[in-house]
Amino acid sequence: MKELKIFLLLVFSAWVPSSSFTISNQFNSRTKSSSRSIQATTQQEVDATTATSASKPSIAIIGSGAVGCYYGARLYETNQYNVKFFMRNEHYTASTTNGLNVTSIHGDVFIPPEKLMAYDDIEEMGKTDWVILCLKSTGIDCVPELVVPLLKEDKSTRVLVIMNGLVDEDVIRLIEGYQEDEKDLKLTKCTVYGGMALLCSNRIRPGHIDHSYAGKLTASLAKANDENNEDNHRDAMLNLWKPTQGFEFVYDDNLVRARWSKNLWNLPFNGISVAMNGITVDQIVNDPGLRKLAYRVMDETLAVANTDLSVRGFSEKEYLGEVERAAMMQLSDDMGPYKTSTMLDLVNRRKMEVKYVFRKAVDRANELGVEVPTLDTLVTQIEFLQRKYNL
Repeated sequence: MKELKIFLLLVFSAWVPSSSFTISNQFNSRTKSSSRSIQATTQQEVDATTATSASKPSIAIIGSGAVGCYYGARLYETNQYNVKFFMRNEHYTASTTNGLNVTSIHGDVFIPPEKLMAYDDIEEMGKTDWVILCLKSTGIDCVPELVVPLLKEDKSTRVLVIMNGLVDEDVIRLIEGYQEDEKDLKLTKCTVYGGMALLCSNRIRPGHIDHSYAGKLTASLAKANDENNEDNHRDAMLNLWKPTQGFEFVYDDNLVRARWSKNLWNLPFNGISVAMNGITVDQIVNDPGLRKLAYRVMDETLAVANTDLSVRGFSEKEYLGEVERAAMMQLSDDMGPYKTSTMLDLVNRRKMEVKYVFRKAVDRANELGVEVPTLDTLVTQIEFLQRKYNL
């Protein structure tokens, strides 16, 4: 059993198809199985090659919560970038007064107030080389006002969308100003990537983020204004994260697979935690009935994912399967009493990410003719709670 557990952890962290690229770091010594691995530079190498502030690439973190602040702090500590955080309300006040404190199982990061580049006015941030968008999907309609002012006129800005659910097409629509029913989406203003974070991180108070488990970040190209230059877009993303530490970064050439891979955790575990009116992940995996329910949701998710991959022209080699299913359960077994993001929104009576995280997956299943009775029931329960509490 011990050998099996180790194997599954390796699979979860390291499984990437032949078209993927992985960056590891000193906090993650597990063996990688990708066709190409890049070892992140040591802190000494980073210090030795630090550029002057004026020449550093600029990065705007939009949505500086538990996810945005964690990855933003990891970029900040490399001393390779000018990292700008867009913050609001108490979080902005606390961070600019006392500094931004990120505590982590992989090493803490503290950005003192005199060094923290925090803004509460998007227009003051200026044009940036990168935008890392970490909004809750409930705030997706704010994309035009929060992202477009940051885009360079030469269209060189790259936008990484680290958001839950099937959001990428709508983000592109909002950046370009397309109507909701338009299907032929052309991107002219920037390059957009989808980002998937498997990260246990919470904002425990204004100005303080706590990272308790995992952290793997996957990115895939969603759409570019020069799609014939895909190698350049991949290399740019790999180079962005190369100096970082504290988590594993994977570039996946297949965004559809990458999004469904994240759904393979989000739909069962985030979903059940909400549908059960606010329970932690350990309660799901330790209860025989809820564990069985999670497996059923995962099986239905796999069916939709692989059908989606098939109709988009991907081969069976790209499909998700038992390896990913087992790895997601193992991840959850080791997670402890983690409170999922949507569960926290429910118990704190905040707007919940229902449309993009849950409903769109069921809608896609219906479009593809894949029956998902368990997932459909789960989402119906979640939508009832959403209506009941006006969330």
